[in-house]
Amino acid sequence: MSWSEQVKSSGTPITRVHFGATDCCPCPLRSACTRASEKGRYGRSLTLLPRKQQEILEQRRQEQRTEEWKKRYNIRAGVEGTISQAVHRTGIRRTRYIGLAKSHLGNVLAATAINIVRLDAWLTGTPLGKTRASHLARLELAT
Repeated sequence: MSWSEQVKSSGTPITRVHFGATDCCPCPLRSACTRASEKGRYGRSLTLLPRKQQEILEQRRQEQRTEEWKKRYNIRAGVEGTISQAVHRTGIRRTRYIGLAKSHLGNVLAATAINIVRLDAWLTGTPLGKTRASHLARLELAT
């Protein structure tokens, strides 16, 4: 239905493509493709980056499917888990103290506390926390 050149708030040029509802409604894969209302004027909507950026994005997505990439990412996932645990358990993003020495001591104590919690979980065989599931995934699991 429409094809327009736009600019994101970050300054990145994009192309927006809107398909008509008459094109999307008869498609058997519609529910897997779009969340657009069946009663609306539009069907699927796409946002495309400039060709060079889009090609690089697709290339990176292909790389993410390789075992080598997944193995490297596991390291980052471990670090992200540690940061998340520190933030949620100890509130490490905000210091309770004034002064560099006291703030440093607070961070050292928070890290020690996290290590003790992890050691306890390892010794008692407490399983690792599970990743949160989205609302949609929870509905799917319930059926």
